[in-house]
Amino acid sequence: MAANEAQPHGKIDSEWDVIVIGSGLGGLSAAARLARTGLRVLVLEQHVFAGGYAHHFLRKVRGTKIVYDFDVALHQTGDLLPGRGMHQMLSELEVLPRLELHQFDVIYRTRGPRHDLQIPAAADAYEELLIELYPEQAGGVRDLFEHMRQIDEPGEDGGPSPAAFASMELSLKELLDQHVRDERIQGIFSTLWGYLGLVPSELSAFLFARMWSSYHLGGCFYFKGGGQALSDAFVGVIEAHRGKVVLRAEVARIETTSGQVTGVETRRGQRFRAPVVISNAPAPLTYHQLLDSPELAAAELERVDGLPLACSIHQAYVGIRGDAAKLGLADRGAFFSPTYDFEEERAAMARGDYRRQGWMVGNHDLADPGHAPPGRSILHSTVIADGSLWKADDEAAYRERKRELESYLVDRIAEHIPDVRERIEVIETGTPHTMQRYSSNPEGSIYGYASSPTSHSIHRPEARSSVPGLYLAGAWTFPGPGFTGTMASGHRTAGLVIEDFEGRSGGPR
Repeated sequence: MAANEAQPHGKIDSEWDVIVIGSGLGGLSAAARLARTGLRVLVLEQHVFAGGYAHHFLRKVRGTKIVYDFDVALHQTGDLLPGRGMHQMLSELEVLPRLELHQFDVIYRTRGPRHDLQIPAAADAYEELLIELYPEQAGGVRDLFEHMRQIDEPGEDGGPSPAAFASMELSLKELLDQHVRDERIQGIFSTLWGYLGLVPSELSAFLFARMWSSYHLGGCFYFKGGGQALSDAFVGVIEAHRGKVVLRAEVARIETTSGQVTGVETRRGQRFRAPVVISNAPAPLTYHQLLDSPELAAAELERVDGLPLACSIHQAYVGIRGDAAKLGLADRGAFFSPTYDFEEERAAMARGDYRRQGWMVGNHDLADPGHAPPGRSILHSTVIADGSLWKADDEAAYRERKRELESYLVDRIAEHIPDVRERIEVIETGTPHTMQRYSSNPEGSIYGYASSPTSHSIHRPEARSSVPGLYLAGAWTFPGPGFTGTMASGHRTAGLVIEDFEGRSGGPR
């Protein structure tokens, strides 16, 4: 079953070794690893596509046969050079051979009040560019880049290095202040903070360094076919090893007997039994709504409920007539910031004043040609959001707010393509409400919990829960958000399940 095709359920076995709730990348990577060990794995997905945020959606131009193929979330991914962790993991899972990679020399464009740069993907070239531009800061720049390399290196036991451990309690701003105080360099270096959703003064230095290194030391890539190709590759591996991925199968309840997980029940009343359930659903949803006896997880709830949620997003997906690169938008991904004072941006986001925030626009055809019809282009325009501000609207107020947001996001593209409105054939705009509706993430969070020094990776709920047989995978548990983070999470969770199968004669805990 291809992940981008919703198939009828047909007759599905009721007995499995492992059931995975949700086909986000955390769930898919866990399922693929377990299926390859010989365990019979069933993945149940509520949506009509597999992949969570790693999927595509199609939009037809009204009255025609013209179709645009939009990638929901993937702009680029990293750590896929040979020898790097993600390359090794995806190779081991038989996923990488199913994919075609595009590698980029430039990772993004960044523009601020006093800079406008194309940033090289290679760390050495990036370092030399900053030194060339700001020679008076050369020493600090070199120290900063060396610090990032030290955080990236494994420790003697294969775990985090001493530099990585030392960064775990720091904010990105605190780490930067150790090396450079120039606001331009700090602004440039921090450009990708939106990929984790917190401004530098609130963002975990450790998580930022991990993400930064995945691109600048591990290579910057895009999968041909986008996020959906990645999800389809996982589904192919799962089903090649006797597993099954079922779409339109929303899980309503995780069932337990005598405190032990015994299986799940879907919204349609289907019941599947397994001694292990891995939830790729949000941690709060898993414990409060899916688990049939939430009191079994009393030990988890303080952490599950006490950690702050990550940001959500405003995003417009736009299909236009014409070659966007020739029309004026020649950046695969471009970040624009109106200020070097990120506290101003944080305050603006808290007010819902997206007009005073930074934004990102991009020309998707430069990442992966062929998803727009001939002679057309796929563009995106993005501003991160506080999802809590979109909870209370009635339908009419919501539609008006969304219309105003869409107009603003198109304005950002119009700065590059002045007549873009005359060229638009299809447009879809997502709000935090949209993100919550499709992902079930509270407040439309796109990264699970916030990536702060007190809520990143090691602070998140354990993947192996206190409920025997129940595990978590995805952005809500270790190591954290993003494509690489969630895939690593699923792989790690599968390892814990395997340990428990092998370590207990009575089966998994």
